[in-house]
Amino acid sequence: MKLKRSLEQAVCILIMLTLEKEHRPVKSSIISERLEVSDSYSKKILRQLVVANLIKSEAGKEGGFKLARSIEKISMLDVYYAIEGKESILQPAHLAHKVFSYENIIVHAEKEVLQVVSEAEQLFLTKLEGYYLSELLPRHDYEQGTVVWKNIREVIKDDKK
Repeated sequence: MKLKRSLEQAVCILIMLTLEKEHRPVKSSIISERLEVSDSYSKKILRQLVVANLIKSEAGKEGGFKLARSIEKISMLDVYYAIEGKESILQPAHLAHKVFSYENIIVHAEKEVLQVVSEAEQLFLTKLEGYYLSELLPRHDYEQGTVVWKNIREVIKDDKK
């Protein structure tokens, strides 16, 4: 099983929004710059997070993105579903039926394999469901936010000159 790189980026985005001082909106350009990805790519991830109701966008000069709910109520499963979707990892092609001629053995073996993978997937999802992003940060850092990403962006630009 391979997870999309955008899952890690989505977690970083959510943590960035959590840490923003007074939970002000953060512009997509600042997020892109910090993640070192194109603005169009970060907007794709941001859109997935908006659709999943994990973040919301605010229009206007001071607009940007902010959390739609407390980080204490956002689980890794929420982020996983936002990025990976809710479709099962199990998509059998039933190839054994094309290769082997022992139908009764194939059906039994395929059923066993599908059961094992299904159980593994359920354990994985249950583990994600029980882990909240707030566990990544000290409470005092996320209650009111401690970072002004825009200022950090300007400092980094100055350092690169």
